[in-house]
Amino acid sequence: MHGTKKIHKSWLKNYKVEKVFYNGRLYNLTLKYLKKQNNLNYLKVLFLFNNFINKKYPICNILMYEKKIVGFVGTTFSQKKYNKKNFISCNIHSWMVDKNHRIGSSMLINQIKKNCIITVLSSLPRLEKTFLKLGFKKFNMEYKIIFIKKFFVKKINLSFDILHKQSLLMKKTSKSQHKIIKDYNNSRFKKFIFYNSISKKNCFILGDLTKKKRFFKTLNIIYCSDTGFLKKNISIFYTLIQKYYKVHFCGEFYIDKSKSILKKSNLSKIINKTIYLKRTPKNYKFDLLYSETEF
Repeated sequence: MHGTKKIHKSWLKNYKVEKVFYNGRLYNLTLKYLKKQNNLNYLKVLFLFNNFINKKYPICNILMYEKKIVGFVGTTFSQKKYNKKNFISCNIHSWMVDKNHRIGSSMLINQIKKNCIITVLSSLPRLEKTFLKLGFKKFNMEYKIIFIKKFFVKKINLSFDILHKQSLLMKKTSKSQHKIIKDYNNSRFKKFIFYNSISKKNCFILGDLTKKKRFFKTLNIIYCSDTGFLKKNISIFYTLIQKYYKVHFCGEFYIDKSKSILKKSNLSKIINKTIYLKRTPKNYKFDLLYSETEF
């Protein structure tokens, strides 16, 4: 066993991990490598690269062997706040290494900052033991999707409405929410305030508008600033998003059932998915901010 470890270490000396920044010196070389990979959704990775640009942090790490790329881990870094403390968070959206070079796979993960939260939401089942060995904890993420389309809509409570014009949103939201609005600038992401004009209560919502089977519009909730307000008025919310976005379904992701916003019904479905988290602080609140939303 001791000899095997020595051989393993000597082999690893032949590998080097490089950080890749958006439009940096290794960016185009990395794209060429990714285009050739049959088991990778290249368009999904490119979408994440182009939408979450942070000049301070790399968009991925690459594994080099004899000046050639033989592995890749896609990373999306962001700053999040828990208990009034700022944390760096890193979401790993892709991880692959050429078959003959998997001895160096863990080097890609180990090069990620040691003081940051790490999330893995899109992992292959066969990698479970690997992630647990690397110190991750396994969780079950539920995706709840509800059919909300009504063909005969009742009169809307006029005290409730949605504010979605970006110029007005910037005046009504906080600095941290301004960053979300600017970062999520792709047209598929919907940013709006759901509010009651009488009570003055409201919540800022970020949703991902997609299509199921190319026809059925679905609004997946990525972030909500006041889940209590939304949950209390969920039926009115359904009516309004149907009015503004013509949606058929509404969805949400959570790891704690008590944090679920959407009410379960005969028209709802829950899909389970294993995810991995590392270095989560106390009072950690799970959301999909700055991560992939298609699984």
